Amino acid sequence: MDVAVVSVPVRDQDAAVRFWTGQVGLQVLADAEFAPGMRWVQVGAPGSGTSLSLVTWFEQMPPGSLQGVVFEVDDVDAAFAQLSAAGVPVEGPPSDEAWGRQAVFRDPDGNGFVLSGRSPVPA
Repeated sequence: MDVAVVSVPVRDQDAAVRFWTGQVGLQVLADAEFAPGMRWVQVGAPGSGTSLSLVTWFEQMPPGSLQGVVFEVDDVDAAFAQLSAAGVPVEGPPSDEAWGRQAVFRDPDGNGFVLSGRSPVPA
């Protein structure tokens, strides 16, 4: 079993698409109306098996309520520098924790995400 899609609660899907594509570097995978006035907007990294759905319709998930989704990167310091240069609010500098190197960033809605070094594959 794999995680395919993580729902990210946002206020404005168009603004969220601009953030995730223009600042973070993800791609739009889907953008389609599925009910009157409701869009399925999905973004993801090329080649990744997991993507984000930018949602506005879950009352129990207000914008900013999602915290702790982890993005694995090859180089936390390089990703931190790249996101910082793109204007993404990144808390830093990156820190070394018991589980590895990490940094935290937020989207415009206040949802929190973690940049983490890639974990070794278990034997």
